[in-house]
Amino acid sequence: MFPKISCIIPVYNAEKYLHRCLGTVCNQTYSNLEIILVDDGSSDNSGSLCDTYAAKYHNIKVYHISNSGASSARKIGLDMSTSEYVTFVDSDDYVEQNYVSAMYEALQKYGTTIAGCGAQCIKYGDKVRMIDDPQIKILKDDELMTRFFNYEFWALWGGLYPKTVFTGIHFPKATLSEDYFIKCQMFLRDSQMAYVDAPLYIYEKHEGSLSNTKLSARAFEEFENTLNVYELIKEQIPQYSQLALKNAVETTIKLLLMGNAELRNSYKAQYVSIRRFLNEHLSEIYHNRYLLGNVKTIAVMLIFCPCMDKVLDKILQK
Repeated sequence: MFPKISCIIPVYNAEKYLHRCLGTVCNQTYSNLEIILVDDGSSDNSGSLCDTYAAKYHNIKVYHISNSGASSARKIGLDMSTSEYVTFVDSDDYVEQNYVSAMYEALQKYGTTIAGCGAQCIKYGDKVRMIDDPQIKILKDDELMTRFFNYEFWALWGGLYPKTVFTGIHFPKATLSEDYFIKCQMFLRDSQMAYVDAPLYIYEKHEGSLSNTKLSARAFEEFENTLNVYELIKEQIPQYSQLALKNAVETTIKLLLMGNAELRNSYKAQYVSIRRFLNEHLSEIYHNRYLLGNVKTIAVMLIFCPCMDKVLDKILQK
């Protein structure tokens, strides 16, 4: 008998995509699957759809909460889980039929704590890329960490974990790039992962995607999480601190150029800590071998001439 695995799905205003998501999760080739839907205070029909699926499928549980963010919803899903292993899917994404079974096979083959799989990001209407015979391999130490800091494996989705791995893991309140902070804590404990080298997770970019986040108070949460990772890495595995710094700096540049000058003027308080960070790390930024030269130039320009953001606005608009 295969062990029970919980698939935790935070749901927030995903009425348009939820049927597709749940259709692929309910049709997994892995049979002993518990599906946990955490309705995160949706204002559309998502909550009712969750209840409809729960009435139809005996292995689906639903929990309705007031809006608290995906990180909190996932943590509640973990608390509800009665399984030995857990995986995650976002409610506006979908997965291949062997998403769970392939990662479980990878765990069994290598005996690692964590398994992961490839993902593909598509635009609406794009054809999904298929791989008939996915390869399973192990990623560890420098290869894993280097790829991680180059924006791979950040998400909790696309992974299979024993539930016990989350014991002692801090789930941040900041909800942009929170997975990056959580996965960093995991890899600090055990820097290896069994990997299914096939795009079993499909992430579709659309207007509501977090990747399309516009400038708002919430947008600054990404800086909070990338900064926390940098400080954690600098303390525990400083050989990767330049890579972690690169991610934090690139986040600051994105925030400093997001929106327009008038809109940015509404968030003066939030920009104080960002500019302080750049000032305090000027020398490290200058000597960072992973940052592109133009990113370093922009960072220095914004440090010494804060009004330069208005000039850059005009250049980027051309």
